[in-house]
Amino acid sequence: MNDAQSVSVSEQVPVAGEWDVVVCGGGPAGAAAAIAAGRLGRRVLLIEMQGRLGGLISNANIGTFCDTPGGPIFDELIGRLEALGAARVLRNLERYYPPGRWRCHPGTTATVLLEMAAAANVELMMMTVAERALVEDGAVSGVLVVNKAGRSLVRARVVIDCTADADIAAGAGAPFVQGDPEDGRIQHCNFRWGVQGVQTESLPPPEELEALCTEAVASGAIRPPDAIFGVDRDCFPFSRATGKLVLGGWELQHVDPTDPRQTTEATAQCQLAGLQIVRFLRERVPGCADCMMSSAGIFTTRESRRIVGEYTVTGEDVLAGAKFDDGAVPAWFWLDLHDPEPGLSTPYTLEFVQENRPKPGDWYEIPYRCQVPREVDGLLVAGRCISCDHPAQGSLRVIPTCMYLGETAGTAAAWAVEAGVEPREVDGIRLKRVLNEEYWRPPSYD
Repeated sequence: MNDAQSVSVSEQVPVAGEWDVVVCGGGPAGAAAAIAAGRLGRRVLLIEMQGRLGGLISNANIGTFCDTPGGPIFDELIGRLEALGAARVLRNLERYYPPGRWRCHPGTTATVLLEMAAAANVELMMMTVAERALVEDGAVSGVLVVNKAGRSLVRARVVIDCTADADIAAGAGAPFVQGDPEDGRIQHCNFRWGVQGVQTESLPPPEELEALCTEAVASGAIRPPDAIFGVDRDCFPFSRATGKLVLGGWELQHVDPTDPRQTTEATAQCQLAGLQIVRFLRERVPGCADCMMSSAGIFTTRESRRIVGEYTVTGEDVLAGAKFDDGAVPAWFWLDLHDPEPGLSTPYTLEFVQENRPKPGDWYEIPYRCQVPREVDGLLVAGRCISCDHPAQGSLRVIPTCMYLGETAGTAAAWAVEAGVEPREVDGIRLKRVLNEEYWRPPSYD
């Protein structure tokens, strides 16, 4: 979108207001970014397309937070959830790095994030889509939004793209990449659904389940989704690898999350397959006569666009425990690629996990420069779509790191507004020092 088009758009739609910082997306990164900027006294607007905060935490019931640092705001969230009995830590000294892996109640997490945002005086615009950036003189100066009131413009001194897919950055003309550079492979998407009422103790033995499912697929009673991965198509939804029915969701390969036709088709096929499976279970499988869907299912993603920033963190950086002067976000999660290349996809052995993460006691750092898009001012990016290569994205896409990146972006945006400078001019060395001088400790179970 060029400057002339941007000005024309701004003249045709009403201006809904002006803020110091506008955050697009209320998931882990966006919530943390808005809270951080609000606590520093900036006037903040948080735009979220769903009716509650948390992103996949609350809307996809993903309540497991992986074993890597999440920053001060993340730790405060965990403390509040623990006080409500809504969080507990899972420890596995071989597979998980300290402090362990948190299991949190999704609905409670969403409302506690809302409480924290309200206390930081963050203004909310929920059930609203951040459509695209307004670019004037090479800098983002606002966002066009769409909701039940129609289309309007929200102006900002700094915009933070926390859409997970870099929607705002891409629309503003920021360069981006997608998938593996060799063949464009994108990490698997997921379809998350559920079945309740199965009497597992009454299920037939594996060989009988396999035969029943094979017959159902051959007869057309069950049609496996085209993109299904990791479950045998001829006996779907039975898994020969585990000897069990796969009823909690499936991984999907070769689906581009930025293509609405592909995502719609994949979602529809999975939902219809879920209905077919429930009918099959009720009619043919002992122990399932009263089962039903607990959820029709939703489509979720791991990877799509990644901006090209002032630095690109790599898989080599992760494994080497690379440190940077502006490395404001420490992390140590492993290179968890859900990828169709043989040997690089689920399920992973313990040995693979241990070989594809920083050495015990070590960590890598994500430079602030990874959140600053090239060529576009007035804009920061936080979450899984920051500047990184395909392998590194498998490590930094997890919830705690996304929240840490959000807190970094919110702090930097607030500083930029206060100093009257562009986000790329914020002192990353100072940012690292301020965010980590009291919080950061190397991994240890002691």
